[in-house]
Amino acid sequence: MEAPYQGTRSHDPPAASAMKLGPTYLTTRALSGLAHYAYKPSGYTVLDRLHQPFWNYITDNWLPMWLAPNLITLIGLTALVLSYVTGWALLPEFAGNAPRWFYFSCAFAVFFYLHMDCLDGKQARRTKNSSPLGQLFDHGCDALAVHLILMNVACSLNLPIGWRMMTGCYCVMVPWILAHWEEYHTGTMVYGNGYMGVTEANYAVVLVHLITGIIAPFRWLYHPFAALARSSLASQLLPPAAADFLATVQLNDFAVVWISSMAASLLVQQVVRVFRLSGSPVLEHTTLPIKERGHKQLGKWRAAWHLLQLLSFFVLGGVLVTLPGFAPGQGRVAFATFGVAYAMQATKFIMAHMSKEPFSMTAWPLMLMAFQIATHRNPCLDPVIVGYSVNAVVVLGYLHYVISMVNEICAYLKIPCLTVRKVVD
Repeated sequence: MEAPYQGTRSHDPPAASAMKLGPTYLTTRALSGLAHYAYKPSGYTVLDRLHQPFWNYITDNWLPMWLAPNLITLIGLTALVLSYVTGWALLPEFAGNAPRWFYFSCAFAVFFYLHMDCLDGKQARRTKNSSPLGQLFDHGCDALAVHLILMNVACSLNLPIGWRMMTGCYCVMVPWILAHWEEYHTGTMVYGNGYMGVTEANYAVVLVHLITGIIAPFRWLYHPFAALARSSLASQLLPPAAADFLATVQLNDFAVVWISSMAASLLVQQVVRVFRLSGSPVLEHTTLPIKERGHKQLGKWRAAWHLLQLLSFFVLGGVLVTLPGFAPGQGRVAFATFGVAYAMQATKFIMAHMSKEPFSMTAWPLMLMAFQIATHRNPCLDPVIVGYSVNAVVVLGYLHYVISMVNEICAYLKIPCLTVRKVVD
């Protein structure tokens, strides 16, 4: 994670205005707000602090000075992309048995990404290349990484598309994007509660992949309470419906429940922190100092409106990925559409906070998802062609959005993206 921009520029940013610089995503006002962005993290855990000497040693002794911080992030993301593509090829329906090496490779990819994601900021400070672009690049890659990681976790837990998989995915995706919603309204990015945070969550994912590689994925389908549910004791103490439910509980259900309980705790804390601030008499209209407000939409009603927008997106995504009667492999395509759209909305939230601008959800991916749902339920068009077409448009639109924003920021701040900038002392 990179520190605020500290390099030198040939001129100061132009005065803030709402004028567009041609056909761009960012106004000059947004770019000016971004140039004065200050990063304020919080909630680091014991494990984060224990890793600091290790990360500092790697940065100081193993990373060459020519290696750009954003390139470190991109290399780490590439490992997740390769792992994700391999999972799609081996397990197009998520559930099933893949070679054991696949699960070990998934564990390595997450482990590698975790550490590369933590080395980039240290390399930025070491090479004096810290910038707001680095922070956006870091968190933007994280937004896509959430989807890539969760899809392979579903493979390791042998979870087909259904309520179990959706519950587990949402219990990670919702708190993650709400962390940026909280940062938008409070100015502080909270990574954990001091005991459980991002680092611990990544290590938990690594552990799941390693366990699957050792015991094989079919073990997650074991019903540990089946014998108890059919016993005479259960028939005396439990109603038939409860006994039948107990008999269907699988080992992977415990993993989903564990993830859900942690997510629920984080989510409640996030909502309480934001509304406690925005609902107070002093901070009714803002939760931030004047210099950090910019043109943000602040206050408890704006916070609630942002939550409602996110809720609509998750409901629509849930309907899309659980449509009945998908052709083989189409569930993957639908989930990829939803995952990339999620990364786009999260990146827009991150950008709105950093540039101190109003946030509104990008509507066109939601319209495309709604179109796919409508045509699937009333097949006037081939659902397979529609699914691939919607996915292609969403992916290309996301890439255009990200690449265009990066180019605009690089041009405005006069910094490179994937190479080291020479800073004049």
